[in-house]
Amino acid sequence: MIGLDTSAIIDIFKGEERIKNFLEGNKEPLASTIINYLELFFGINPQNPKHIAEVKYYDELFKGLYTIGLSIEACKEASKIFWTLKKEGRIIEQFDCAVAACFLTNGITKILTGNPDHFDRINQLEVISY
Repeated sequence: MIGLDTSAIIDIFKGEERIKNFLEGNKEPLASTIINYLELFFGINPQNPKHIAEVKYYDELFKGLYTIGLSIEACKEASKIFWTLKKEGRIIEQFDCAVAACFLTNGITKILTGNPDHFDRINQLEVISY
């Protein structure tokens, strides 16, 4: 299974050619997290009519994805990732730590992202960029 980062989900919505090419050749199931969903909706103004199609798209996409919630184990793993990277001087955003932790605690060790530098610092993840 491959976990989708928020950047990948946005690029799918935008019809970005490189991710479309990757997905056409992909045979593995896809997953995402409720945190990715939250990040998407932080970028959507619910009062802007231009965002209605985007909301519908993401809602439909998430219906077809294996969506991982935030568990106690994932919270602890996110903290561990954050503090390990902080100690190394290689901090990433806390949401990225939480997304990675959700995947890892559910046995997903691959992440598809347009921002590989956000996740390549996490040794347990295989980062797939497009």
